[in-house]
Amino acid sequence: MSAAGDDKRSGGSREDLLSEVTYFGYAGETNTSKVLELARKRLHERSIGKAVIASETGRSILKAISIFQGSGCRIVAVTHSPDFSCGPKGDIPIGINRNEYERTMKQIEGAGIEVVQGARNPVSPPRIEWTWNGMAEAVDYTLELLGSGTKVAVEATVIATEAGKVNPGEEIVAIGGTFKGLDTALVVRAAHSKEFFDEFEIREIIAKPRYNVRSQVPYSDSSWRGNIDQYYAD
Repeated sequence: MSAAGDDKRSGGSREDLLSEVTYFGYAGETNTSKVLELARKRLHERSIGKAVIASETGRSILKAISIFQGSGCRIVAVTHSPDFSCGPKGDIPIGINRNEYERTMKQIEGAGIEVVQGARNPVSPPRIEWTWNGMAEAVDYTLELLGSGTKVAVEATVIATEAGKVNPGEEIVAIGGTFKGLDTALVVRAAHSKEFFDEFEIREIIAKPRYNVRSQVPYSDSSWRGNIDQYYAD
């Protein structure tokens, strides 16, 4: 990235920045620890004080607690509303404040992590008319060109901003994944949903899978890797 002059949006002067991007050979849960380590490194490099992490069951957040320990970073966990997702051994409960995850919630809240739970946030600016299945779906498909993890990281940031846990215009690290676990980390500039097209920015890609998962059954896709059995463990 190269620019000159003052950056009015960030409040400081722009500099030429050189950062590595990591591309994973597979999408999915297998990348969780590595993407968290890379995210922590970028937080330090950019002096960013907040990370938004998407987590359906809380397992990724528990890993983040260990990896981010001592970083001084404030973590906001964004989880799904109570529901189920498919799996090879039956449905997997999601939404980490369900009764089944009381122990997990105690660990997360005990570490000072704030949890935001809710449905995905639609992006529908009134100045644009859209007739094909809704603007939110169009945004979904567009973001998925960069992978499901990118879409999830962006959505999680908007949800956290709507909940007041992230300030509009704030630069944060956003972390998401494909199906289960984490595989994508971005540096983004946050915005409310109503200002998404005018204000939201994906400023840096820290890491992402090189290949997208196209299957409706992600865990059986050749581009996805991860340990599904752990999601059936007590």
